[in-house]
Amino acid sequence: MAVRSFRIRSASVTGATATVAIATLFGMVGVSSAEAARRQWEDEPAASVLVQSGIPDEGQVIGEGGTITPNFDGEQTMDGGSQHESYAFSGDGCCSSCSGTGCDQCCPSAMIDTACHDKKGCWIGRVDALILWRNAPPDRPLVDNDVVAGTLLNANGMDSTAAAGPRFSIFRVNNCTGHAIEATYLRAANFRSIRPLSEISSSYLPAEPGIYGNAPLPFDSGNANLGSRLQSFELNRHHCHGRFLRFLAGFRWIDWQEQFTLQGTSAGGITDFYQTGCFNDLYGGQIGVDANLLATPWIRFDGVVKAGAYYNNAVQSSEFTTSDPANPGTATVAVGESPASGAFAGELGFTGVVPITSCLDFRFGYFGLWLSGIAQPTQQLSGQQLTPGLPVEGTINTNGGVLVQGVSLGLEGRW
Repeated sequence: MAVRSFRIRSASVTGATATVAIATLFGMVGVSSAEAARRQWEDEPAASVLVQSGIPDEGQVIGEGGTITPNFDGEQTMDGGSQHESYAFSGDGCCSSCSGTGCDQCCPSAMIDTACHDKKGCWIGRVDALILWRNAPPDRPLVDNDVVAGTLLNANGMDSTAAAGPRFSIFRVNNCTGHAIEATYLRAANFRSIRPLSEISSSYLPAEPGIYGNAPLPFDSGNANLGSRLQSFELNRHHCHGRFLRFLAGFRWIDWQEQFTLQGTSAGGITDFYQTGCFNDLYGGQIGVDANLLATPWIRFDGVVKAGAYYNNAVQSSEFTTSDPANPGTATVAVGESPASGAFAGELGFTGVVPITSCLDFRFGYFGLWLSGIAQPTQQLSGQQLTPGLPVEGTINTNGGVLVQGVSLGLEGRW
């Protein structure tokens, strides 16, 4: 019995000793592993650290297979969680973190950054009513008096009444870059200037140097009439540079037409009728700047400047008709040149924009368009030889210029 008890106690001591030895061994292995892991972690480059200051880049691997992806609200989601980060703008005004799904908080242009519902881009439509005036033609005496010295009517006194017309614009804007394509059409018709010549005790005469090379024929009453109209279409590419500036370049067509008539009637019932019409079709390229000048929560002011050089396909046609019994009849001539000359066009605009809803704005502003190097009727009166029954001669003069300016009222919508 004594021998067996000793054996049992020896076995117990031996088992306890083995257990302590195994635990000590595993503890040493664990400490060594932790120390090795710590040293390996410290030796890793900073780019592999799981938690950094700021938010990791899009697509960066997090842990085992985790990634960051942007959602439609401009958030970044990480392993089921979310962190909010607004997209930044790079130096050239372009978005630095866009994906194929788009990003509605990545719209660098202050001119269009209100609620665009399509994350990839916006359609912007504008409809404006234009109320415009044109300035008078260059100096050219038209009518004198055979008694009173001085010119009674000069072309530079024929300012027009207001003309109205629409302007339609459509833009396709990339929300991520702010770049855009623009198409704009405008029309303003029936600029009109009428100068009646009432009966006087003496007679009127065509002013020197005369009209169409005819000998001055006196008349007792009559009227002078100048009418004109404008059309334009342009297609431009806008390049965004920061939130407040866009450069533009594109093609433009401008159609400017004028017609001048002068009719005089003598006491004997003889009527003389002078008429000249000019057509200017301008085709060319333009460059410009579209800028946001001021932005507040309740109003925004934009400005645009454009300038271009144009090929002018100009035509003038003149007609003289008289009922003078000594030599009645009509003489006409038409002269066209293509190109007649190089022409210039410059546009200046200022617009105030007041939001009505998140997708609709009210617009009001100033519009000005200057054309030079064009044919104008009153500049053609000295260059024609029109006498019924005699050979006709004609020329065309493209030294004219016109300024059209006025106000605009309209709406802008986005979808």
